[in-house]
Amino acid sequence: MPNSEIVNIQRKVFHAALKWAVEENTSYNLPELAREIIPDNSPKRYRCCIHKERAVIEERLKAIIEPEDGPIVRVLKEGCNGCEMHRYTVTDLCQNCVGHFCSMNCPKKAIVFINDKAFIDQSRCIECGICARNCPYNAIIEYRRPCEESCPTKAISVRENRIARIKEEDCTNCGKCIVNCPFGAVVETSQIVDLARDLKSPQNPIYGIIAPAFVGQFGRKVAPGQVKSALLKLGFKDVVEAAVGADLTVELEVSELKERLEQGEKFMTSSCCPAYTMAVEKKKPELYQYISTTQSPMVQTAKLIKERIPEAKVTFIGPCIAKKEEGQRPESQVDYVITFEELMAWFEFKGIDLMSEPNLSMEGPSSFGRGFSKAGGVAQALVNKLGDDSFPTYQTEGVLNSLKALEEHVNNNDSGFLECMACDGGCIGGPRRKAPRGVAIRALKEFCS
Repeated sequence: MPNSEIVNIQRKVFHAALKWAVEENTSYNLPELAREIIPDNSPKRYRCCIHKERAVIEERLKAIIEPEDGPIVRVLKEGCNGCEMHRYTVTDLCQNCVGHFCSMNCPKKAIVFINDKAFIDQSRCIECGICARNCPYNAIIEYRRPCEESCPTKAISVRENRIARIKEEDCTNCGKCIVNCPFGAVVETSQIVDLARDLKSPQNPIYGIIAPAFVGQFGRKVAPGQVKSALLKLGFKDVVEAAVGADLTVELEVSELKERLEQGEKFMTSSCCPAYTMAVEKKKPELYQYISTTQSPMVQTAKLIKERIPEAKVTFIGPCIAKKEEGQRPESQVDYVITFEELMAWFEFKGIDLMSEPNLSMEGPSSFGRGFSKAGGVAQALVNKLGDDSFPTYQTEGVLNSLKALEEHVNNNDSGFLECMACDGGCIGGPRRKAPRGVAIRALKEFCS
């Protein structure tokens, strides 16, 4: 996620929540915590008044400290700006041409002319877009709310009061709306408070599983082993790369693929991206059968840890919001899921300087397991395990592109393996990444070498 004032505000909210979680003498009082973040002498900056801004902060705190049961991704009602914008608007480029193509083709006669310029009567407009498509000067432009525009499954709609609403039956937790809302009014729930408490007085050893996309995320000069050292300082018993589970995942996927081919099936798609698999389940359920039944590297790694240490608790750390939903499934064996953004806030709260940490050894997984985090990495690992460079593989990025590719493979009776990732660039392009994709790709390449 790019740097923005939203990131800075959320970082302060995490700090306040962590302070409340680890300091026993801190009483739980949302208004007081919000007042600490926005003191009485704070100038009005974004909304009508300081009280409104505090109300939004309280909602943010509640999503972290005591999230209500329900969806992972949710809209802050106080935070939503209720963007009042008309879908189609006539600009000054209108020439009042003789053709009047806009008004002549409008099915609702919503185009009127005032002072030699077209205007749209919004009370009649049904937002069909015919006027815009017919204007030879492209003088009619379309505005879309950023949250609606970014959602690949059209899970966001706007109520009559203009407050955004997420339809849970269509949401895949991809996080696009969270990243694209300019008011930061869409958030995900957090387990960081429960985890911080658990680490403070652990009844069981707590292990961290870190996604291979972590390299380069906490500073260009921060070595992977320094991130591991910082995690141990937070109280984790040990840190295991999810790439260890990725190596096991590809073995199981190759075995499953061979079995499917022997049974006469033509192809199989990857299963490691929960936003993609959820999109298929919700939007194209008839195609779900083509997804591999192999569990994700996160789950495989958690199982390996708990097989060795049954009393252990497991925390997954990555750039993905959809993993939070996957971690809640009983079969996941994952106790907590936090993002890189949450972890960075935690490091700051604890005053941990990553550059001052020792660069601990990180050995174990293969370069192919670590490569799962970039687009094409799963397919590459599968071909390597098959030992057949001629085996047909395909990869696609983005929820809509993945759904389209899956449908085309079925309709065209294509063969091989299809890798599908919900995020552009794969996991390194996840919604809670800290580094630009280019930086992350270079860091990953060096880490895998």
